[in-house]
Amino acid sequence: MTAREDALLDVVETIRRHQLSLEEISAALHDGPEIRSRRSGGILSRVFGYIGGIFVLAGLVVFIGMQWDAMGTTQRILLTLGCGFCIFLLALACTTSSRLEVAATPMFLLAALLESSGILVTLNEFSLDGDPAYGLLFLHFVMALQQGCTFVATRRSVLIITTTYFLVGFFVIAFDILGIDNHLIGSTVGLSLLCVAWALDHSRHRPVAGLMYFFGSTIFLTVAHDWIDNEPLEPLFLALVCGVIFLSTVARSRTLLFVGTLGLIFYIGDFMSEHFSDNLAGPVGLIFAGMLLIGIGAIAVRINNRYIRESH
Repeated sequence: MTAREDALLDVVETIRRHQLSLEEISAALHDGPEIRSRRSGGILSRVFGYIGGIFVLAGLVVFIGMQWDAMGTTQRILLTLGCGFCIFLLALACTTSSRLEVAATPMFLLAALLESSGILVTLNEFSLDGDPAYGLLFLHFVMALQQGCTFVATRRSVLIITTTYFLVGFFVIAFDILGIDNHLIGSTVGLSLLCVAWALDHSRHRPVAGLMYFFGSTIFLTVAHDWIDNEPLEPLFLALVCGVIFLSTVARSRTLLFVGTLGLIFYIGDFMSEHFSDNLAGPVGLIFAGMLLIGIGAIAVRINNRYIRESH
């Protein structure tokens, strides 16, 4: 099933859920004065609602921090893990109501933050001075399981982000406990995130794909550069960067194009400063590098206009 077919199914499901009539849909598509007024008012109220919620949360965090030392074990667990789980249940309830489903996304994020903090607090309160890595492994496993099962049940895109975060954390910690090389771990994580982004890019959760593309390509190129820096295979990094730029044309992703272009600029600047900083060729090399970077920017714009923007 293509992304257009997925989008059409979502539209039909939304129309049936809210019992919208053809006249209401037609009026909304014509974007009349009444629709524009409702949209601007809704955006304004939503912005003030988010800002107000942030202030309330900040006040609660400051208050808890001030009283933390005076609290007992039970109070600390209830204020973190207990509150987080309650907010998680409220987020689930919001997904069942058309009027409240907008609040589900920030509540899922807040619940994940509080629940993970609460698990840390619980482990710290009842720890027996063991290896902290196993506690973190348990935390990420439990949270990944919860977020993943919730995603299967609700199909909320925000849960893809939280599930991926905790899954990545689980495997990174597990591989580190097993003694696997950090460069191999980072490369595996980066490539895995790119594969996840590719799958999301061809599904109904396409808005999340850009975030996955960014972190996947950034992690992969950063680890690759650190791995082969000052090694005979160092020029291979240039090929990897060009590969990311080529992938951006295939995936139609401006995010990959942005990361690949920055990686190429970084490599050229690092190469020039390392090999031509102590002789007369340095200034000439910098001028040449500047002209080359201007050319890279022009090429990036052309790639975006010819191979990426045409698909949107």
